[in-house]
Formats: sequence, C-alpha cells, structure tokens
Amino acid sequence: MIIKKMKEKLTMEHQIFKEFYRKSMVTVLILGTLTALTFFFTAFYFEDFIVEQMDIIAEQVLDEDKAEPTNVEKFFSILLNNLFVGGMIILCGFLPLYGLPFFYGILSFASVGIIAGYGMIMDYNVIKSFAVAFFPHAVIEVIPLLYSIAIGMFVNKNIVKMIFFKKKKSEKIRKILVQCITSYLIVLIPFFLIAATVEAFITTSLVEIYL
Repeated sequence: MIIKKMKEKLTMEHQIFKEFYRKSMVTVLILGTLTALTFFFTAFYFEDFIVEQMDIIAEQVLDEDKAEPTNVEKFFSILLNNLFVGGMIILCGFLPLYGLPFFYGILSFASVGIIAGYGMIMDYNVIKSFAVAFFPHAVIEVIPLLYSIAIGMFVNKNIVKMIFFKKKKSEKIRKILVQCITSYLIVLIPFFLIAATVEAFITTSLVEIYL
C-alpha cells in the first residue's frame, strides 16, 4: 500500500516536472550561467570595491577563538542551511510579486561569478580551487536549488493569477500546498542530504589534500 502511494506520488511529481518545473529549471540555469559570466567580467571593472567588500566579509567570518567544527557538525550545518534556503525560496513564491524566486536564483549565480572574479583578481588558482572546493558538491546542490526555484515559480505564477488575473485558471491553494510539500519531501530533502554529505566529508578531504 505504501509502495503504491509512493509510486503515485512519484508519477505525479514527474508529470509536473515535465509540464512546469523543467522549463523553469532550464531557464534559470541558462540565464544564471550568463549572469555568472557577466558578473565575473564585471568584477574586474570594480576591482577595488570587490576586494574591499570581500575583506570585510572575511574579517566577519573569521573568528580565531572559534573551534573548527567536525565533519559531522559541518554536515548538519550545511544540510539545515540548504533546507532553510530551499524552503524560503518556495515561500517567496507565495508573495504576489511575479518572478521573486527566479530573481533569487539569478542572484545566487551572480555571487558565484563575483567570487570567481575576486579569485582571479587576487591571483588565486581559480580553476583548481573551484574544481576541488566547489564543483564536487555544487553539481549536486544545484539540482535542488533549481528545483526549489521551479517550485517557487509554480506557486508564484498561480498566486499572481489568483490575485490579479481572477479570470485566468489557477490551481487551488490546497493543491499548491500539497504539491510544495510533496516536492520538498521527495526531491529536495534527498538531494540536499547527498549534497551536504559530499560537501562535509568529501569536499573537506579534497581541500585538505589539494589546497
């Protein structure tokens, strides 16, 4: 009985993925990549400002008296943070401002471009650093991030229709909530679990060895 219900949920999830989520994910990925490249090259025109801001952030993050967290502590910290971010992106969709979850996704890609630009400005080996400390978990983490944005946009589109375009057909609020919870449980949580595991245990080991 449980297996049958799971199959039904997965089938429904796959259906909405094909009908709505996939298009949103591809759109954000393409525009996000272009945004990251744009901000990467733009960083060189604002070199002094970027370096100054990064130094301020580094000073705030570094705390000599704080003990280095264990890999297990890192795992739970990363997992909870990712689950929180994914949830907040979805909740943003309930605000009647069209495109808000999409905007968050673009900002995330922009930050990657700025960090890469900063690395080049400081003469770091950006390719090696990204390959070791970023890509191993990022290639997994980007999937639930894009999925969160797609869910948020699904919610956002229907909420905007519901409030501003009442004549247009929109999903009922109950169906929207059920869909959000289902997607969060069967897609986001598993992928964020895998991403947190890779980042806390594998990426940490790679950084210690190669950087």
